[in-house]
Amino acid sequence: MSHAQTPHAPAHAAAIEPPLNARYGWVVAVALLALAPNIVLTTAFTLLQKPIAHDLHISKLVMQESEGISNACYAFGAVLGAFLTQRFRQRPLFINVEALFVIGSILATTAWTPIPYFIGRVIQGFATGLMLVVALPPLITRYGVKKLPGTAAAVNIGLFGAVTVGPILAGAVAGVSWRVVFAIVTVAGAIGLVLAVLALPEIDAFDRGRKPDLPAFGLAAIATVLPFFATSQLVSAKFGQAIVLAPLIVGLFVLIALIIEQYRKHEALMPVEALSTSLPVMGTLAAMIAGAAFVTISELSATAALQGRHESALRVGVTSSPGIVGVAVAAIVFALLFRTRYLPVLVAVGMLLIIGGGVLTATGTGTATAVASSALLGAGAGATVSPGLFLAGMGVPSNRIGRAFALVELLRSEAAYLVGPVLVYIAVLHTPLQHGIVFASWITVGVTAAGLLALVALFVASGARLHAPDLEAWLDRGEQALESPYPAERVVQKVIRST
Repeated sequence: MSHAQTPHAPAHAAAIEPPLNARYGWVVAVALLALAPNIVLTTAFTLLQKPIAHDLHISKLVMQESEGISNACYAFGAVLGAFLTQRFRQRPLFINVEALFVIGSILATTAWTPIPYFIGRVIQGFATGLMLVVALPPLITRYGVKKLPGTAAAVNIGLFGAVTVGPILAGAVAGVSWRVVFAIVTVAGAIGLVLAVLALPEIDAFDRGRKPDLPAFGLAAIATVLPFFATSQLVSAKFGQAIVLAPLIVGLFVLIALIIEQYRKHEALMPVEALSTSLPVMGTLAAMIAGAAFVTISELSATAALQGRHESALRVGVTSSPGIVGVAVAAIVFALLFRTRYLPVLVAVGMLLIIGGGVLTATGTGTATAVASSALLGAGAGATVSPGLFLAGMGVPSNRIGRAFALVELLRSEAAYLVGPVLVYIAVLHTPLQHGIVFASWITVGVTAAGLLALVALFVASGARLHAPDLEAWLDRGEQALESPYPAERVVQKVIRST
């Protein structure tokens, strides 16, 4: 591994070598325990919000705001993490952030009034966003090429296995208490904290002298908090009201301003220019579109079951369980194809699977259809979002992968948690509800299909080709793993030649 491109243990590391000696399996467990718990809560929310609101005397609006701001802080945490991993050593940084997550989890679990619950959920989201960027890059870059396929599969399971576990766990404890789910998450965080102390190696900072990118932090905060706040208002306000449209529009314009500012800046916090070649653009867009479609269709399916068919939370959780199988299969396929030329093909197939799940949700009304849809959605999400994340990451030098992940997660979160609430809002406006579910599902299918066609067109027009990643060059010499042309440049050249 090149000393010029990757961080290494400081000279005094031998004196504080962790007891588990940075063993790969334990470090993987630390990463999974960092990513999964809050994702479980996010997807369990639909089934848990009524009992939480009842016990804590929280209005539906405040419940939605707590989730919206928590998700916003997750996205902002990823951006802030891109800086902190440059400036500080990974081990103490991760341990402190994991401890912060445990504190937030205890607050939310033991809350008897709205304020500590709200604060706890915000801390959980923020800490998870930070841990994503702190934990994943060293795991990906430090253990050699042979471990990468397994790492990719583990990341897949950590991101989307947890997504499918949320409704199942919430359904299983529906007759007991919502606190059981939060207590499990708290214990998982505590175990992750102990393992981090025992297993994480000392890794020096990438750039100790790097100054905070205050404009980026400010723009990212506005670009996350305002839109997520706006969509949370849809439980009590109409889409056209100022309390929804004003923060939504301002937030999205600020997000565009953030991307432009980072593109133009020399040594930007997030490598927008490096990610603007065809394959990283495709990976980022696939993660955004597929993530948004998955969240939207899942929420529509749960809404149809809970409010339309009046099914119990347990039944809804059981119905969604095939999603775990789908994610597991996708993770295995992802690992098998990781070193081949077929990652873009896997992403395309995954989007087709999500489209299939959306079609089933739009055309079916029974439990059997919901079960099949869940399996397709799980497989589709597992074949798109994490592979898209890695497509983007392998398009930049390995020492920038954390900063690349920060941008992709920011954009993916914006897409996933803005589109879903809006389409669920559209669905519940209809009477009967099933008509609205069908309408919103077809919108999601149409947008996903259009996105897939756009990605294929981008691949062809840019002159990109299917080729296996050069993982040795990526890890050892800090080069790009995937050669990727600039799409706009290629398209312009074709136009000039044709005229």
